[in-house]
Amino acid sequence: MQSRYFAVLSSFALAVATAVGCGGTTDDAGPAKVRFSAAPLEAPDFRLQTVDGGQMQLSDSNGKVRLIDFWATWCAPCVEEIPMLKELHDKYGDQGLEILAIAEEDASVLREFVDEHDIDYTNLVGTEAVATSYRVLGLPSAFLVDGDGRIVETFQGPKPARVLEEKIRNLLGSV
Repeated sequence: MQSRYFAVLSSFALAVATAVGCGGTTDDAGPAKVRFSAAPLEAPDFRLQTVDGGQMQLSDSNGKVRLIDFWATWCAPCVEEIPMLKELHDKYGDQGLEILAIAEEDASVLREFVDEHDIDYTNLVGTEAVATSYRVLGLPSAFLVDGDGRIVETFQGPKPARVLEEKIRNLLGSV
């Protein structure tokens, strides 16, 4: 059984390597390139409780660029990203960026953490249903959503600050 599994896995890896390494289109400017085109997915709408006890629905912020960040207070890489997220919020919040941090934890635990770390971007009490609708596989996970509500970028694991900021600037320039 195990050798059959590896044979299937090897065949799949070979097919992917062949498609990526040899497939694609060519143009006069250079070697073969693989081009993928997929329409951005619509961000699933949700209504969640804020850590202050209010309610927030994703569609309430249509027209803004949103960074939806799934995180947890116990997740070291998530906590390490907080200064970067605060900086992005401070720098681009007035230009149309909204950061929505979602954690599946008790509201009082989140409120205490947010207060302790002086986090001023929106923090929401998450649910398994919302995480499932975004297909969150681990933490941190983030989804960059354009003003029309389409997911234009997905980040699994820690987000590269420079790349994230560049993508945010580009989206804000088109809003």
